Amino acid sequence: MATMFPCPNCGGQLRFSPKSHFRMKCTSCGKYTNAREYTPDSSMGKDSLNTKVYTCPTCAGEIQLIDNDGMEFCPFCGNQTTMQEHFAKGGAPKYILPFALEKEEAKEKYNEQTKKYCFTPNGLDDKENIDKMVGMYVPYFIYEYGINDIVKYSGSHEHTSGNYHITDYANVTVNVDVEDVQVPFDGSQTLDDTISHYIEPFPMDNLIEFNPNYLAGFFVENSSVDKDLYVEDANEGAKKYLFGKVLEQGGQYKPNEKEKTYINRQLNEKAKSKGVAGAYFPLYFLTTRYGDRVAYSIVNGANGNLYMDMPIDKNKMYRTAFVVSMIIFAILLGCTFLFDFSFKIEKVTSFSAFISSVISYVGAVLADKAYRKDNHLDDKGFFKTKDNVNKKKEDKEKKPKKKDTFWGKYSTTIIIVAMTLLIFSIFTGTFNGVINLTFGIMMPVSVIIIVLAAISVKKGDKKVLKLGIFGWLFSYIIHVISLPNDIFYYGAMIFVFVMLLHSMSAVVHQYNVFATRPSPQFEKHGGGLEHAK
Repeated sequence: MATMFPCPNCGGQLRFSPKSHFRMKCTSCGKYTNAREYTPDSSMGKDSLNTKVYTCPTCAGEIQLIDNDGMEFCPFCGNQTTMQEHFAKGGAPKYILPFALEKEEAKEKYNEQTKKYCFTPNGLDDKENIDKMVGMYVPYFIYEYGINDIVKYSGSHEHTSGNYHITDYANVTVNVDVEDVQVPFDGSQTLDDTISHYIEPFPMDNLIEFNPNYLAGFFVENSSVDKDLYVEDANEGAKKYLFGKVLEQGGQYKPNEKEKTYINRQLNEKAKSKGVAGAYFPLYFLTTRYGDRVAYSIVNGANGNLYMDMPIDKNKMYRTAFVVSMIIFAILLGCTFLFDFSFKIEKVTSFSAFISSVISYVGAVLADKAYRKDNHLDDKGFFKTKDNVNKKKEDKEKKPKKKDTFWGKYSTTIIIVAMTLLIFSIFTGTFNGVINLTFGIMMPVSVIIIVLAAISVKKGDKKVLKLGIFGWLFSYIIHVISLPNDIFYYGAMIFVFVMLLHSMSAVVHQYNVFATRPSPQFEKHGGGLEHAK
């Protein structure tokens, strides 16, 4: 087969070698050629590319093969299929960020990460699965800005001198001179915006003028996203970067909220857009199928940042849960003998109600997150154009800013206090009272959690939420009524235990839906990096 990148020494096939300092290596004779000086055949130019384009008959995903030997599976949906082949001529981007990691390095990062997760499904580290990882250049839009102007604000600096607290005020004037601010956004319908943010930042200092030689041996995804889609987001990104530059030059004098607004208003007026340029960014892409869904593992080919969709293996989790339960049971049994610890069976209904309420809350949160992911509500690129995004707005709720929760702020303190009280109660002989008090507060706490679950529920599968509420309601009824004797409580608790097991299984299933993605269906037309130069 004729190669687009023939070796000048033997005529063999050249491949770009990320670790060889901008050189290409011949697959036949092993000699290196300078990628910056080499001239490929006429089909590969700096302004246009004549390549083979393969289209998946299952998901309609398109990928360009740059001097590769064909495709036996789709890198987007993971199906083993015969890709439909045709030749196409397309425009070339202005920039390229070459691969800096070899494929073997990306595989190693993937392997290391899978070992850090608990309950990982079998087969993730199989050679057959990992060998499906492909090096792919993904289309990006580079929104470029510049500024050379004065920005003013009033700032303050607080410090102490002896017993005095001093606040200094000053009018600050800084000269913001930044010639090139480059804000990247992916131009790919395949790459979810949330994944793109996760593997950033890209080393923009390594961005160079496009040269087709860096594509040799890799795949290229076609762009189908409108270059104007992310203009507002890019404006905000540039403004945030320039705001940081202003504060950096302002030194110790910091603006208040009113002055921050004033700074941003000045930046809006004085920062100038220099246009939009197309670019290819390097990613290693691995798709693993889980039933009718897929999981993506993506390694940033420039800096090694990794994103993984990671579902849970139910059997592994159940085995671990059984062992942990036996250990807890043994500890509690030991406590009954060592500390004369006992409690009434009806008290356990508080515990089961608490667990059921937690299940309902987790189910509500996971269902909403899975619904958002499956419907691409946080992924503008999937809809390709501003018009399509606007049409979807009635289904899209504004994503709330991530705030520290009460538990996030005080979890360590709560755990330390709880452990201190537990140890104190053991040594003072009040252990039994502490346990009974704990069971006593679980019921009112469960009521609060159920209310939070009802507030949190939005869209998506509500099976887990309903199971949790049913278990909580049953436990609550058993708690408030007086049954004739303990045998009825034991029977009720067995029923609740079975309900909890079923609910936990449903939680794991809901999590696996959240941790994977529906098999994709693309509309690969429109957009194009040739329109962004």
